[in-house]
Amino acid sequence: MKLFKKQISLDFDGTPWDLEPELFVIHQILEKRDDIILLAKSCFPKAKNESCTVVGRDGMTLEQIIRSAIFKQHRRLTFKELSRTTLDSAICKSFLKMPYGRHFSAQTLQENIATISVDALLAIQTAIALSAITFGVDDGKKIRTDSTVIKTNIHHPTNASLLYDCVQTAGILLGKCKALKPGLRCRSYRKGSKSLLFKIVNTKGPRAKEKRLPLYKKLLKHTISCENQVAEVIDILACYTFNDCSREKQREKLLPKLTDLLSKMQQVQNVAYRREILDESVPVAEKIFSIFEDHTDCIVKGGREVLFGHKVNFSAGVSNFIFDCIIERGNPADTSYFPKTIDNLRENLRIVPESIAGDGAYASIANRDYAHSKNIKNIVFNKIRGTLQNIASSKNMETRLKKWRAGMEAVISNFKRGLKAGVCNWKGWEAFQKFVLWNMLTFNLRVIGHSLINQLA
Repeated sequence: MKLFKKQISLDFDGTPWDLEPELFVIHQILEKRDDIILLAKSCFPKAKNESCTVVGRDGMTLEQIIRSAIFKQHRRLTFKELSRTTLDSAICKSFLKMPYGRHFSAQTLQENIATISVDALLAIQTAIALSAITFGVDDGKKIRTDSTVIKTNIHHPTNASLLYDCVQTAGILLGKCKALKPGLRCRSYRKGSKSLLFKIVNTKGPRAKEKRLPLYKKLLKHTISCENQVAEVIDILACYTFNDCSREKQREKLLPKLTDLLSKMQQVQNVAYRREILDESVPVAEKIFSIFEDHTDCIVKGGREVLFGHKVNFSAGVSNFIFDCIIERGNPADTSYFPKTIDNLRENLRIVPESIAGDGAYASIANRDYAHSKNIKNIVFNKIRGTLQNIASSKNMETRLKKWRAGMEAVISNFKRGLKAGVCNWKGWEAFQKFVLWNMLTFNLRVIGHSLINQLA
């Protein structure tokens, strides 16, 4: 079975690929385009041999690392589930090119996949997008764009819950320090702080704010006491060296964690004091929404629910293939994404779309004029304000582009729900970007696979 003038051949090898033909097409694309895999070679400078066949921990090849990440996102698996699947799934073994009787642990998979950098993933995405154009899946001449919020894996932040998080985390780390060096004196405030948190949360009524005030004062005292203990332990451990190698390694691991926690505790305590005791209005830039995921931003889109995560801007074509993805810190206005999208398409993929459509949040005279200066013929926003007018070859074209743009919301919904990509459970800002990009790569490969299968039907 062959596709697109001998560009891709489908050769069934005894594996039950008919159960997942879409995955089989992805397998064939990666098989024929091994240059895509090699784009991540620079992430493994200390390869186990000169040919760079084996690059990762426990003998994983570069191709297996890339394929395992794609398979994981495609099947919406955790690393533990992926590890079990490598043991007992014939399709998984064939897709990952694993010999019979071999499997990888969850830790091995996680460490190797985490080694792939953001730059490498962007380069792979560009190569896949060029492949989609080559295969005739999409030409990028018609683009629709919209932004969404991908949440970080945190609880809803309140001043009381953040203070308790600080006390609880400090108690855990100080307990480890005490076990490491028994002479340390560390008092735990976790039980009292938890009781205060419970009272604050359940204090309601017309005078709730007044009743919470003394509770917040006590909770702040506990937090400050923990801060002082953490600062003292940092000074002690910084000047102390263990003769035992294993204990010394533990000290070296605990010290940066305590230092990082102390700065976050001071920030949380300062914001809570100003907000709850002094009744000040604290700017968002000075707040921290999680001591575990401190990169989390507060995102407000219109009058909708406040979300905690990061805003991501997607741009897709007629086939729903996502050509561009912008991930930024803060809560930038959607209008700022419009010229960046056009520039990214031009610089990375050499695409100058004939038509581009966005919702009212992108609408501005500056954006319309910028797109027009880049030789884009049809520039349509769903809602226009003031003297702004859409540019379209006809009224019918404008109406059609407005209706077509609404489908971008379905693309985002499919991306977030179909791949479980609505909440990032990977830790850290860089890991957040990798999480989005891995899901985008998988989504795009699925779009290519679905398109090629439809053309065979």
